[in-house]
Amino acid sequence: MTLWQDFRYALRLLRRSASVSAIIVVTLALCIGANTAIFSVIDATLLRPLPYPEPERLASVVTHFRAHGAEGDNAGQTGALWELVRDHAPFLDAAVYSGGADGVNFASGGTAQYVQQQRVGAGFFRVLGAAPLIGREFTREEDRPGGPAVVVLSHHFWKRVFHADVTAVGRSIMLRGEPYSVIGVMPESFRSDTAADLWTPLRPSKSGEGGGQNYEVIARLKPGVTWAQADGQIEAVGGGALAEMHFSKDVSVRSRLVSLQQSETAGVRRPILIAWAAVGLVLLIGCANVASLLLARADARSREIATRMALGGGRWAVARQLLVESLVLAVVGGAAGLLVGFAGLRALQALAADSFAITEAMRLDGRLLVATACLALLASFLAGVFPALEASGLDIRAALTEAGTRGVAGARKRWTRRMLVSGEVALAVLLLIGAGLLIRTLTHLYRLRPGFDPANVITASFSLEDARYSTTRKVNQLFDGGLARIRALPGVESAAVGLTLPYERGLNTGFRRVDGPEASGEDFITDFNYVTPDYFRAFRIPLLRGRDFRASDGATSAPVAIVNSAFVKKYLSQQEALGRHLFTDPETREIVGVVGDVQETAGWGDFGPLGTVPMIYVPAAQTSDGFVQMVHTWFPPHWVVRAAGPPAIVTRGIKHVAETIDPLLPISAFHTIQELRSRSLREQRFHATLLATLAGLALLLAVIGLYGLMSQSVMERRREMGIRMALGSSLSRAIRDAALPGVLLALTGVAAGCVLAGLSVRVLEDQLWGVTARDPLTFVSVPLILLFVAALASLIPALRIAKLNPADTLRDE
Repeated sequence: MTLWQDFRYALRLLRRSASVSAIIVVTLALCIGANTAIFSVIDATLLRPLPYPEPERLASVVTHFRAHGAEGDNAGQTGALWELVRDHAPFLDAAVYSGGADGVNFASGGTAQYVQQQRVGAGFFRVLGAAPLIGREFTREEDRPGGPAVVVLSHHFWKRVFHADVTAVGRSIMLRGEPYSVIGVMPESFRSDTAADLWTPLRPSKSGEGGGQNYEVIARLKPGVTWAQADGQIEAVGGGALAEMHFSKDVSVRSRLVSLQQSETAGVRRPILIAWAAVGLVLLIGCANVASLLLARADARSREIATRMALGGGRWAVARQLLVESLVLAVVGGAAGLLVGFAGLRALQALAADSFAITEAMRLDGRLLVATACLALLASFLAGVFPALEASGLDIRAALTEAGTRGVAGARKRWTRRMLVSGEVALAVLLLIGAGLLIRTLTHLYRLRPGFDPANVITASFSLEDARYSTTRKVNQLFDGGLARIRALPGVESAAVGLTLPYERGLNTGFRRVDGPEASGEDFITDFNYVTPDYFRAFRIPLLRGRDFRASDGATSAPVAIVNSAFVKKYLSQQEALGRHLFTDPETREIVGVVGDVQETAGWGDFGPLGTVPMIYVPAAQTSDGFVQMVHTWFPPHWVVRAAGPPAIVTRGIKHVAETIDPLLPISAFHTIQELRSRSLREQRFHATLLATLAGLALLLAVIGLYGLMSQSVMERRREMGIRMALGSSLSRAIRDAALPGVLLALTGVAAGCVLAGLSVRVLEDQLWGVTARDPLTFVSVPLILLFVAALASLIPALRIAKLNPADTLRDE
């Protein structure tokens, strides 16, 4: 028989055994589709080259830490290190920028809108190999403190605002409260590491923002320079700057180069690889399921196969025929898998929209089609090779003899299928335990006590990175005037302003203890938040000791601070906090109150996605001009309103007040506390949802495999059970004996799966909070649930024995 004849026969068989073929195709479609969707994420983040010329020569300067057996990289750099790289690293063409985008105010035609800006240094576009479509990029003269106000527009912003008018270059726009000259427009294809509407000069320095690790440095290796040469130069150059940062003696640090792609994907690489491994396990389960079905079908065709071999058909010809049949099924399943993959891709984009900045790059293209085809071929091989080898090794005489009787399938084939199904159960347990741990983590984080009353609180953020609000006096005039109007709105119980909110990442800064038994010259780190009076009342954060801020705590009064319980516990545990003094550059403040803790996202320490982070609160009226200019570059402040009336009416009132006090200061977004909490846990929710979905699919496939095996087993043992019942065995005993092998198989798979999970869950440890990697509840509940489902999958086919008539069985004999 030729290969073409094998294909024709496979197509006829596909139609003849439509039900089994449909199950196989659906199984393959689900497995291939899931792998296709996850591969789109892998491709977009880890495999596809960055969209710049010679991306393999683009690098990021990082600080490598090693301490207590752990190590990692931090892309944040100081202004001092940037100047060393700029002036003393001739192997590199380097540029500095601020990672991520921040919202700023853009005014046009008497109305204002909130747009996304990225601040970049001179040469940023040159290093990436991207020239402006029109105009030019920033010069060194423009990228210095006090330099001219210039801006480069993105292509979509240029089209939206200037309708693609080439004369836009040279014109002025009102940005950040002052006129900016447009000097360039980037091409439509250009993408930086964040979605930005426009770019403004970073103007780096060694003080203020540049005094901390708030910059990022990218570089392109110059022609002829190797990675080893460039890395060695960066290590030598960065040593001096790192020595001035006074790291602990047990921490080893050095500057080094990593590829730009590695740096940009560092935060998502590990979770995505875990998802890839999980979806690979789903494919293995699916292939085992299909192999089990193909083994059953080959067993049913044993007489046909034995006859062909007895008539001269070689073993290779039989194996080839069966491999072609599995290939045809895989091709059909792959085609259906493309549709499933497309739907899965859309679902992933929706799920990851708030978590990762790669959703635009996730698309169905030629690379994905090739990947799907390869997956189909792999599935065909994995699912088909074992049944083909089993069938081609058939004992012709035994098969023809058994085919003429009502005997049952050979023991070896039964155990082969049982091993496959048991393996499916083991892999399903592994995935279910992993998903269970992530779900338990997410549940723990959602159940954390907020530390305040979140009900009826509305927040409204706005940007003060604005030339009109560059002094503390102007900022507080805005706060005082706005709060007076908001408090007068109907349905408003209390109102305040805060730089950051619960569930958000706060500003972290250094401080020193000035007096008391724990006084020292050592610097410590804490979160820092300016607030107006009534901030704690608006949130209902309890005042535990001392007093709240007053309206009299102004620029001319003694500097004061309020700390939270976490701060006292960590830094003032050996003394009474009230009356103690803290130095927070440039002032020494007296602690006048202690408040309760609230949940926050920390940018330092080991607090997890949410935690009670040490915090210093200061009156907004007691901040300096330089401080507000710096922090408003990073953080938009918020109106905080506790509503006693309908939230929609209060929201409209806040928006009207904002438009009244300054029409060019738009509200960027309104958020409830529930939305802030949900946003803070979006990455954990993405990982838990994704792994739970894959684990659910694995469970479904394993149960289908077990159900199919038990159905086949009951069919093969009908004659045996009929005879036993005719000889006096009870119906209940017959049903139990028929179902018990399935339960034992599931038990074996569960035990193996628990062992695998115990060895593998360590890869999830950095994603677990509030639960251990060997959480007893998860390791007990998952096996019990799976055993219950497996018992049902075994019992349902066994119940068919109730329809047997022992007398008919004896007559057939």
